[in-house]
Amino acid sequence: MPRFAGVRTFMRAPHTTDLAGVDAAVYGIPFDTATTYRTGTRFGPEAIRSASALLRPYNPALEVNVVETLSIVDYGDLPVSPGDTQRTYGQVEQALAPLVEAGVFPLALGGDHSVTLAELRVLARRHGPLALVQLDAHGDTWDE
Repeated sequence: MPRFAGVRTFMRAPHTTDLAGVDAAVYGIPFDTATTYRTGTRFGPEAIRSASALLRPYNPALEVNVVETLSIVDYGDLPVSPGDTQRTYGQVEQALAPLVEAGVFPLALGGDHSVTLAELRVLARRHGPLALVQLDAHGDTWDE
């Protein structure tokens, strides 16, 4: 099938919620309620999936074919509640827990920065205290 056709999944990976034998799962969090001034990150997961159709699984520098080496799936979008940040955090935590419990490497397609808190909560329950280094294109510096 041509790369421009078919259902949009990350790197054209299969869409499934069955985690048996899965090494890594890509999932979207289409949420932007916690942004200020510029909403629109809710469209990020779809845009990333569309752009990823052009990615090739083979890395010539490392001489590895990611798709042959790892079982990668697109888990779909996690549920969110636009306008309700706290409820969304709970939904993300609940929906992400099965991936973390299965030992699957989670790869999020965001959403705004705030959803990282819910992801860290789930990962910390499994792995203990965590640290986060976030690289951003702009400063999110507020006095509180």
